Amino acid sequence: MCRLDYLKDLVERFGCKVTNEEWDRVGEHGVERKVKARTPIYDDVTIADRVFLISSGIAASFFNHQNGHVTLTRFFEQGHIATNVDSMLTGDYGSEEVIAITDVVGLDFPFGFFFHEYSYGQEFGRFIRLHFIQTLQFDKDLLVCQNLNFPEARLRFLKTHHSSVMEHALKKDVAAFLGITPQAYSRIQRRNG
Repeated sequence: MCRLDYLKDLVERFGCKVTNEEWDRVGEHGVERKVKARTPIYDDVTIADRVFLISSGIAASFFNHQNGHVTLTRFFEQGHIATNVDSMLTGDYGSEEVIAITDVVGLDFPFGFFFHEYSYGQEFGRFIRLHFIQTLQFDKDLLVCQNLNFPEARLRFLKTHHSSVMEHALKKDVAAFLGITPQAYSRIQRRNG
């Protein structure tokens, strides 16, 4: 059983009117999960089978290249759904790890339940579909940002879309997203005031 207070508020912001029966079903499948900073939420050595909706804290996705290089690809924060979709859909190991940057609290759902609600659910399913439409737009903006080879453009993206990351994440994590060293990030901060 999970605490649904945050989720209920989020669903209402999307304009969805979930029935008590639906909330009971969601509560039966969801589990509140607390993850300490610097601890994996999902790793790349386990086949993913859960979906994690963040209610507080910041997490990040790290792509592990075959040559050993690691790239911070995106941040997740309150209201974001963090998972390893490629692992769930293929039934194979994922190529990315999702790691808590700060202490994170969220609701953990089995992928089968989440996918069923996405496909056939009434108002809760509508919420998931609307959330994914919003996520698609965010991901498009993120992809454009990642293709810009200018740290300042990526920094603007963070300031626009992840203001809490700017406040609470370590400089090394912000610098990793920007594709620069922490020292170069400090110089940009000084230059931009």
